[in-house]
Amino acid sequence: MPFIKRPDGKFSTEDKIKMFQQMGSVSAVIALILIVLIETGVAGEQKPLAEMGLTAMIVVLAVSLGGSLYFKRKL
Repeated sequence: MPFIKRPDGKFSTEDKIKMFQQMGSVSAVIALILIVLIETGVAGEQKPLAEMGLTAMIVVLAVSLGGSLYFKRKL
């Protein structure tokens, strides 16, 4: 589903908010999967890599929250 629905191809503020919210949703699901992998022991020898991925998803969640709040304030 494309975000840009205008002929000029520019993002509106609503489009930017929607993108940040969707990015946060996807990163939350990936973080949940990584937590389950780490806690159940499925990650095994790849546990440090899974923990690094979890840290990255937490950063993505923070960035998406900040971006969403920033653009919501511009409305």
